[in-house]
Amino acid sequence: MRKNRVAAAGFAVVVSAALTACADGPSSTMRTFDTPQALAEANRVAAEGRGSVTVDLDLATNGKGSCGLRTADFAASCRISIADADEVAYVMVPDGIFVRIPRGQAPQPDKPWLRIDPDDPTNALARAMADVAVHIRDTADIRKALPEGARIVETAEESVSGRQTVRYTAHVTVDGRASVLKLWVDDQDLPVKTEARTPVEGGEPVQVVAHYRDWGKPVDITPPTPEQLGELPALPG
Repeated sequence: MRKNRVAAAGFAVVVSAALTACADGPSSTMRTFDTPQALAEANRVAAEGRGSVTVDLDLATNGKGSCGLRTADFAASCRISIADADEVAYVMVPDGIFVRIPRGQAPQPDKPWLRIDPDDPTNALARAMADVAVHIRDTADIRKALPEGARIVETAEESVSGRQTVRYTAHVTVDGRASVLKLWVDDQDLPVKTEARTPVEGGEPVQVVAHYRDWGKPVDITPPTPEQLGELPALPG
């Protein structure tokens, strides 16, 4: 009798283990990174291998946008609509940043493109417009999103639009402001989605959500010709 009880107990253990294995499913093949530097480097290698990507941006109440980027040099062509303003187009290439003023608003209607410089000491308007363009373009560079001092505080597997990803939550400080970055990465080490939330003193936090798509598909990045370039009015500042 004792042998029967022992055999039955052993059978129960085996069955329990088998049922647990079935419930848990196969072990995950998603790899994770412990440091922001390792994560950013893996993203860089994967992104450069694809060559290009399109990033759709949701700036919450501040507007929306979309950028086609080359991942080798982060040249970009972007269309941005801020709040209720007309759409503005940017082209960023290694030798310059250009903005196309909406129809009817350009100082010279036949020359709707302007060259702008984020470091222009003589023109505050040029600096401000270029700064917007650079920040938007940098959403595609995970190394910029995870600067020195960033800390990964949580990782978890999640499905995003039917794709299995690892979600990283990081605490980041940029320009003295603390923010929370969430980054969803697929099994090819490519970002699928990012969400940055930055507190603003006396106001609502600023949230920017980026969705990454069409990795490796051609993007059109064509800077204006000299004949299309006008002069940006100088403003004090």
